[in-house]
Amino acid sequence: MMAAHAVVQVDPVLCEDGRTVGFYGWTDDNQATFWTISLPMMVEEDAFEDLLPAWRQLGWSLLMQQA
Repeated sequence: MMAAHAVVQVDPVLCEDGRTVGFYGWTDDNQATFWTISLPMMVEEDAFEDLLPAWRQLGWSLLMQQA
């Protein structure tokens, strides 16, 4: 995984199973890292989209924990 301080953008995505959230971390030069978390329940796409800012914040929090 690249250095956390190099990441400038985090984009969360709901994986096809609905029980996994993936996070893309992007640098200024368009390099990406990817990590996932498993959820204890299935999340519908609409509910995921409604909470996108919260998922993005969680992605940043997880990234900073790795730093």
